[in-house]
Amino acid sequence: MKQSIPPLLAILARASAWSYTQDFDNTASVHINALHKYQEMIGGGCSGAFGGACQLFGANGLSPENQQKVTQLLFDENMGALSLVRNDIGSSPGTTILPKCPATPAGPFDYVWDGSDDCQLNLTRTALKYNPELFVYADAWSAPGCMKTVGTENDGGFICGVRGTNCTHDWRQAYADYLVQYVKYYKKEGIDISMLGAWNEPDFNPFTYESMLSDGFMAKDFLEVLYPTVKREFPNVDISCCDATGARQERNILYELEKAGGSDFFDIATWHNYQSNPERPFNAGGKRNIMTEWADGSGPWNTTWDYSGQLAEGLQWALYMHNAFVNSDTSGYTHWECAQQDGGDNALVALQGDTYVVSSRLWAFASFFRFARPGSVRVDATSTVENVYVSAYVNKNGTVAIPVINAAHYPYDVTLNLEGVHVKKASAYLTDNAHNVTLVDQFALHGSTFKVTVEPRAVKTFWLE
Repeated sequence: MKQSIPPLLAILARASAWSYTQDFDNTASVHINALHKYQEMIGGGCSGAFGGACQLFGANGLSPENQQKVTQLLFDENMGALSLVRNDIGSSPGTTILPKCPATPAGPFDYVWDGSDDCQLNLTRTALKYNPELFVYADAWSAPGCMKTVGTENDGGFICGVRGTNCTHDWRQAYADYLVQYVKYYKKEGIDISMLGAWNEPDFNPFTYESMLSDGFMAKDFLEVLYPTVKREFPNVDISCCDATGARQERNILYELEKAGGSDFFDIATWHNYQSNPERPFNAGGKRNIMTEWADGSGPWNTTWDYSGQLAEGLQWALYMHNAFVNSDTSGYTHWECAQQDGGDNALVALQGDTYVVSSRLWAFASFFRFARPGSVRVDATSTVENVYVSAYVNKNGTVAIPVINAAHYPYDVTLNLEGVHVKKASAYLTDNAHNVTLVDQFALHGSTFKVTVEPRAVKTFWLE
């Protein structure tokens, strides 16, 4: 689909591309050691929270045919290849499963299931149609207001019963039961929740929407109730902690949680990329971590792969993911909205009536996750030059994915050396300003070394089988 180009961008687009006289060394060597293993991968994802799922499923005119096309673009392993969806466990009127709060934790709790969940049920079910391995993360922004110190789902506050609160009643068990009830409703719909979370950005108090605060000590006080409650009903559901606003903020919460004696009460560390970037492995006791929300949010809609280095460009997202996977052993990376009609860059797909436009950020995800499928394991990969970034993943069926990112403005001749890999052929897929994970080469492999050219400002993914 076509999109209008701003006049300045149109002028610059006609200018000469970057070019250099090749009088310098533009060679690099990459070494893959499949015997040295790191984290198991979950994949890329997005969310339909805050009405985004309803926009995808026709609230503003997207036809049923295009609803299917957009969802397939996002989740089909031969397209966008996302494998994680993050649903909001709503606490506001019209979205909550507990429309009326009882006066005390004794109840009664008159839960209500509307069969829609703000259209998130439809998003989850349709995504499963295109990706049966979908990882479903159900996350609460807040407990119902009656369970908090502030008496409302907005305005931050704390869950009553954790240290530092002075409430009449302890609502921790009631909140744990409320979260389990949400999982039960999805189970009745034939959908298994993969991971359950009790907070969204507990280190940030916006005062404008559903929110609930916590430090690591308070998190321990609630997780010690939530964890056994969930495991009794659903032993295979992972418990998250704690969707902090940044990697550094998440590390702080995890440190306090450990000091409080709560390290055994969560399964996966979850964090956002707004306030700080991942720079080293998380202090999560060897447990997996997932980046569960981020988008630039400050700019207009952006489809560009590489133009000015703006935060929402596709190449930048490829680098963000690479750094998280390699520097912090991150298992999954989640964009904020899947699809949205607000004109900004909060979504991977922009909707307008019955039309849609795909951002290059989706192709950054696909350059990793068409090939490194859920359950793949990251293995050791090193590069001899700073602006050639490489990671490698071995799938459960033995195939190998090697995304190579060339951040330079000139091509690199790259020699790849393989150790512990037994494959016979390779396919190369290119993503840059002119290609969207496009098959550009196929060749047989003889021995443990092969040579390739990686185009400038591009991701070239080598799939070995």
